[in-house]
Amino acid sequence: MSLFTLRKGLVTVLLAGSLIASAQDAAPVYAALDPRGSFPAVERVPLAARLPTLAGKRIYIVMSWPSGSGMDQVAKDIAASLETRHKASGAVIKNRNTRYSEDDPELWKEMKQGADGYIYIGAASSSTTSYVFKWSTHLEQIGLPGGAAYFDQLESVRETTQAREGAQIRGAAFSYPVDAMDRTRYANAIEQTIATLTAALTTTERATGTIAPAPRPEIAASGSLAEIQRVFHEKGFTDGLPIIPPTREAVAAMLKGTSHSPDEVVARGFMPEGLGVTVRQVAINAVMAGCLPEQMPVLLATIEAYQKFNLNSMLRSTNSFAFMQVVNGPIARTLKMNSGVNAVGPGNQANATMGRALRLFITNLGGGAPGLNIMAVIGANSNYSFMFAENEEQSPWEPLSVTQGFRKEDSTLTFFSGGWAHSGNYGLGTELADVPADLARYQLPSGAVLIISPQRAAALSHQGMSKDDVRRFLQQNATRPAREVRGSQNQAGSGDASVQVFKPGTIDVVVAGGDAAPMMQAWHMYRPQTVSIDKWR
Repeated sequence: MSLFTLRKGLVTVLLAGSLIASAQDAAPVYAALDPRGSFPAVERVPLAARLPTLAGKRIYIVMSWPSGSGMDQVAKDIAASLETRHKASGAVIKNRNTRYSEDDPELWKEMKQGADGYIYIGAASSSTTSYVFKWSTHLEQIGLPGGAAYFDQLESVRETTQAREGAQIRGAAFSYPVDAMDRTRYANAIEQTIATLTAALTTTERATGTIAPAPRPEIAASGSLAEIQRVFHEKGFTDGLPIIPPTREAVAAMLKGTSHSPDEVVARGFMPEGLGVTVRQVAINAVMAGCLPEQMPVLLATIEAYQKFNLNSMLRSTNSFAFMQVVNGPIARTLKMNSGVNAVGPGNQANATMGRALRLFITNLGGGAPGLNIMAVIGANSNYSFMFAENEEQSPWEPLSVTQGFRKEDSTLTFFSGGWAHSGNYGLGTELADVPADLARYQLPSGAVLIISPQRAAALSHQGMSKDDVRRFLQQNATRPAREVRGSQNQAGSGDASVQVFKPGTIDVVVAGGDAAPMMQAWHMYRPQTVSIDKWR
């Protein structure tokens, strides 16, 4: 090899290295805004004075679930120890008059008048555990001392609820299942639970005043695109997928999609942690999700609809809840949303990014974090993005928005809860009559949505069936033996007589999809909340 050739190669290598270095130096640097909602100030709740002795005292043992909580034996053993070892005059095991998430003024009044203290029994359920500590805080506020028995796998739920409610509720942790616990450890946990009634209060437990949230910088991270991705992921700001850096410029552009002020408060207690949310904070997360400015009214409607029903239990649940959003009206066409082929699948920018934004809202605006307060044991892949438009053009029936009380020319968003199960596709060779039996097997049958393709809807319409006829047919024929639904919120009974699983009006029908085949899908979705998108323009 000649010296000239060698030198030429060396120069080429040096030039290439210089170009790479220059490209790296020229890589854009992003200043990404903090996407989180605003944590509220919390008023401390001091614990009630402890009992000097349990002798002659009457203690209520409150069951968050009437049976099957995993703690039934714990309650019995606590009662036995209170009466025999601690000489309490009575240990009353008391089931609540309402569901665990609902207030129970009747029981609280009874306890204030007739109890000297309480023990609140949890369950193998994240959302139930959260409410154990919420209602225990109320009992302390009305002057009753006590504590909680809960499962150690849900310690983070205890901690986050205490931080939100402001009370350092005492408790003892058990392992699930309790019958597999070491007997000595189990006995100690029973006595530790009882000791919550009498042990002297600490300085922290007596404290009053306000806990102010720590101030945050406006900029959450600065750096290259890769660095922003890394930092946001490490801080738990993402859904696991890459995000668009929410710079000041990008957020300002997003805010042009609505006439509402950036500082307007759109949520004062966004769940699961009850954070405050402004239009600007919604825009930050919209940028991260990959949304466009013209999509802001839909996203603000999502924020509104999300708050129409108390979703705290669903979000925290060890079950695997998800949410479905259906858009109706002219805005669906303006935004080029998919209502046809593959309507609930990937491939459409509007459906995908606006649907994804909800998960970022829950994470950043609501403070939701898997393993901390989002405790779904298995989870639901429908949590990534589940938004689509109804195929109004090909539907023979009135759109969902009209069924929900709006006009056809209104642009609306309907928000459904449920989501971990679906049935279908019901294609060629199936009939509407094949659907009810599957619906009847859905867990907690509070409602369902049947997504019907245009071709199938046209065929049913040709048979003379209106949308209400379809809904009624499904509701009336989704039946199970009475003994299987005893104790459910819909029916009670015994024996083999068939009873209807769903209440009238709890099954909805949406037309969506292509027209290549007469398909249907049934989804375990219920409690539709419909709001106007137009008001958020």
